[in-house]
Amino acid sequence: MLTAEKQTKKKKQTNSSRHSSPASDVLTAVMMMERENKRSAERKIVHCLQCYKPQKTLSVHLARVCMKKSTAEERAEQVKKAKASSREWIWKNRTWNYEQLCALLPDRRSRIAMVKELLRRGFFIMNQPEESDMVLDPEGDSASDDDATESSGDPLTVSHSVRSKMKEAGLHDKFPAQAKLLVDFKKYLTVSKKVLNWKQEVDNVSRFLRYLQPTGIEPSLDFLSKTKEAQDFLTALKRTDMSSATVHNYIKSMNRFLEYLTLRLDFQKRDPQLPTNCQRYTKILETLWKTVLKSHDEKTSDSRTEGTPCIKDCQKILREAKPDFLWIHENLLMGKKVSNTEKTLYRYYCEALLVFRHMQLPGAVEGFTDADWVERIAQGGRVVIGVRKEKTASMQIALTQDEEACFQLYYKEIRPKNIGLKKFCQSFFTSTSGNTVHSVSQDMNRLHEMYKLTPIRSYDIRRAVENAAEKLPVHQHEAVIHYLAHSASADRRPQPQDIVDAALLLDSLKGTSSDDDTSLAELSTAGTKERYASRKDFSAFLARFPVLLEGQPPTKRQRVDSGFPEDRVFYDKWRAAQYTQREEYLLSQFTHCKPSASKVARLIAQEGWKANYPKPEEIQRLWKPASTDTIEADELIIKCVFEQAWTGLAIKDFGAEEGLGVVATRPFSKGDIVCDYHGKVIRAAEGMAMMDGHHDVARYLFFFKTAQRDLCIDARTGCDCHPYTDTVGRRIKCCSKRPNLEPLHCVMKVNGEDQDVILFKALQDISIDTQLKFYSGAIRKSFLGLDLDWLDE
Repeated sequence: MLTAEKQTKKKKQTNSSRHSSPASDVLTAVMMMERENKRSAERKIVHCLQCYKPQKTLSVHLARVCMKKSTAEERAEQVKKAKASSREWIWKNRTWNYEQLCALLPDRRSRIAMVKELLRRGFFIMNQPEESDMVLDPEGDSASDDDATESSGDPLTVSHSVRSKMKEAGLHDKFPAQAKLLVDFKKYLTVSKKVLNWKQEVDNVSRFLRYLQPTGIEPSLDFLSKTKEAQDFLTALKRTDMSSATVHNYIKSMNRFLEYLTLRLDFQKRDPQLPTNCQRYTKILETLWKTVLKSHDEKTSDSRTEGTPCIKDCQKILREAKPDFLWIHENLLMGKKVSNTEKTLYRYYCEALLVFRHMQLPGAVEGFTDADWVERIAQGGRVVIGVRKEKTASMQIALTQDEEACFQLYYKEIRPKNIGLKKFCQSFFTSTSGNTVHSVSQDMNRLHEMYKLTPIRSYDIRRAVENAAEKLPVHQHEAVIHYLAHSASADRRPQPQDIVDAALLLDSLKGTSSDDDTSLAELSTAGTKERYASRKDFSAFLARFPVLLEGQPPTKRQRVDSGFPEDRVFYDKWRAAQYTQREEYLLSQFTHCKPSASKVARLIAQEGWKANYPKPEEIQRLWKPASTDTIEADELIIKCVFEQAWTGLAIKDFGAEEGLGVVATRPFSKGDIVCDYHGKVIRAAEGMAMMDGHHDVARYLFFFKTAQRDLCIDARTGCDCHPYTDTVGRRIKCCSKRPNLEPLHCVMKVNGEDQDVILFKALQDISIDTQLKFYSGAIRKSFLGLDLDWLDE
């Protein structure tokens, strides 16, 4: 019965299919295609996190291409991550803020091009400027306006509302870009100073001068007499809610502009008082900046009265990092190899001592120079830094003897290797690349991150100290506050003992950490030795298995038996160090001409190396010919002569009898050019006339012969190009007993003109803190036939 019914039903279906029309078949196919297309259109597109390509069916793509060797569970987990990433991008990252683009792209042309490209790709941009503001200058607008500035390494943006307020207040107006004075200033920045962000500085100066000179198309020098207007300009900038760092950039740009004006000899001929007026104006700007900074600090302190950590909390990083610091200190003392990471940690800790132990501003630590360190003096069991006779110091502190030992070790062992022989850096703290530390604030944040601590700002520790010092007597409270100041005013320059007393008072404040009593002397005790004996780093590995040209790397059994990990990390680093040694050795054997591959192969065979050595072809590729450039054509030396940018030198007071001299703050090798004897070149007869009856003048005169000319360099008060610079060369002593420098006459093209230049060349290797002395080769009664008694002194 059931079978008959099924057969009947099947026949009906067959008959219906036989009698269906072709039109209905087409309609059915079209409907199926539309349904499939709709399903495909509604399917979410997800990007593969392996190949970054969009996929309609990510699971199929992973199974066939990117993760075909993985398990189904791993592919499913990858699909889950890709979908989550897609949702997060749609939720957060499709929308941009124009102010964020201003911070990332200070250049206006690049920023506008990026905005248009983002809009074309379907992104959304908030706070987008008007369409008229998105039009580029046909003459080429390639510079940033006031969208982004930089101070202490932290990018600070000027918001769109600030620019609007500046325009309303008339602070955004500028002189035409074709103004001759601004064009010359631009040339000075780009050619002489190599400033990358020159457009920003020119715009700052242009707006500053336009506010002081509302009319005219050419800026004049009348602004030097308008101090009240300058104060009004800076006050107006602050009213626009502009950050203090941006206001400071305006002042720094004006200081650079004043420096440029003092070098313009044509301006000085028309106005001999121009250098004096520029110096006076620089001091006025410094005073105005202090006023702006003070108002900013007062405003900030009002908003941060609660939740300030105590002194001990702020100094926690010093306690946490000190064991590692002492370990590196010991390795440096013993001459062990220290990695760049350990050198950086050592520098971080020294910076932290100044910021969290002596409560100095990061900017003051960045301004700490090698000359400041050389001029330190011992006082009351401490070492005082920052007592300057001729100018105010960046900071005035009193280090303990242990702290001085740490800083001196950094100064002698780490800093010279960072700088090398090619770098010219005057900062005390330098990066491993030999450049000035970019931001001490960022260094302190990194140091806290290393030890998984919440970053502490310099403001927090200084605020904590001020709170702790409020209960002190008035005179002691003032001494602590003055110790915290980042600069010393000229009318109140404390004596060294005052600084020591303030430092001792600072250490006695309630809340100051006192449980960190591990001194450097404890490194020699057995307990401290045992404390660090368990640390096995690569320097200890090298001490156990020294890297030699002919040596073999330690086996796994040797490494494990010596207490080192059994992995290949130290083994690979050891082989890399040996490879570098062998590479340097092979290159040192071929200095005059490029070797052939066969010569290099023969040398390798003679050494008996079987593995871990560079191929002969690699030595051929790395070989470079010896430099054939003469000193006269050396652009670096010419730049140093023109700008008097010699580094590695510091002027030191050797007492009442000897007076001022020069010491090296970095090592020099034999044959290095140290500096020049800078001054005005005159005829020898004029120099002798100056000496007539004035023997004290003789120490600043340098006589020399060139061709058929008898000349003299007058370095008494400086040259026309550096009238207010105490050039370091004039302070180097002339001595015929064991000199380490020799004068070298050169004719160099300085500032486009041939000039006679006396350079000082190292006669021998010169170490740090060595006093520099030269011998001119002139002997009494034998130079120009003249009696030079001063040479006997």
